[in-house]
Amino acid sequence: MTTIVVGGGILGACTLYELARAGEDALLLEAGAFAREGTGKSAAIVRTHYSNREVVRMAVRSREAFREQAFYDHCGWLFLVDEEDADLARQNRAMQVQEGALSEEVDPADFGLSSDGVAYALFEPDSGFADPVAATRAYIEAARREGADAREQIRVDSIEPGRGVVAGGELLESDNVVLAAGAWSKQLAAAIGLELPLAIPREQEVIFETGATLRHAISSQVDRIYMRPDGSGRLLAGRGYPKDYELVDPDGYDLEVDAEFEADVLARLQRRLPGLNGARRVDGRVGLYEVTPDWHPILGPVDGYDGLFLATGGSGHCFKLGPAIGELVAGAVLGRDVGDTFSLSRFDEGRELRSTYGGNRA
Repeated sequence: MTTIVVGGGILGACTLYELARAGEDALLLEAGAFAREGTGKSAAIVRTHYSNREVVRMAVRSREAFREQAFYDHCGWLFLVDEEDADLARQNRAMQVQEGALSEEVDPADFGLSSDGVAYALFEPDSGFADPVAATRAYIEAARREGADAREQIRVDSIEPGRGVVAGGELLESDNVVLAAGAWSKQLAAAIGLELPLAIPREQEVIFETGATLRHAISSQVDRIYMRPDGSGRLLAGRGYPKDYELVDPDGYDLEVDAEFEADVLARLQRRLPGLNGARRVDGRVGLYEVTPDWHPILGPVDGYDGLFLATGGSGHCFKLGPAIGELVAGAVLGRDVGDTFSLSRFDEGRELRSTYGGNRA
């Protein structure tokens, strides 16, 4: 069999690698540069704190795949929770420990943070963050060593399940197509009559120079922010769920960070990090999420579309699940039973996944 993977972000790269490792004749096509869009603009925080056992297992497997790689910084991840969700966080932690996602209950003051509003905190010492571009390229190079091909600057005009894809007006034949095109998956699927329930919001992050190096990655449910180190004396920060979402066209959106967003994030950081008053913005990034109704990805085969497999709907948190998603999607292509937990059909069948906290903390 032959398979074409459309999209050169982390999900496409990991799927390509798993296909190649299994001996599949596989080709990846990326319209721009590998990890140029959603993946490359991701904070790429790696943690295992999820609400559903199956997702926790995926997070644990993926972190193990990352841990020994040069692109991964296992600086640890800290999660801060308010009074309303403290009991839920404790229950989630108990489930996660059973699944091998070890963490410690901690006092945020011991990490140099303000404890204001924090009713519960946990720390995952083996978690942290990755360089998302380096991670994606590492998986693509590993796939190449296994015999796969991967090409940049080749835009797929259309997909034709069972036949292949059209690129540059030419049909490239394959038995299977894996659609892993991130925010562009929706329009490629729509062209063959397949409606994917994806919303495309514009997402922003700001990089501040602080004069002091942040030691850990942090997600604060209290402040609705996340942050992680970004080199010496710098940190990267963004807003967490819930917040206002600006839906955009992936082929035309504002690439500049909003001044109001920058000021809002900085104010939230200053409440949590004592002594941050001298921070100044030195960089920023604007990218896209592709969000499903339940904030979980759409993975695997599609009823009525033989030869088409999906690896999309990352909803802002699937970088950290990339290796496990690659395993699942490649397994489906190879004819293995991968279940239907993440299938597209779950939305019509009332099987949407539920999350303790909602949104991309899932």
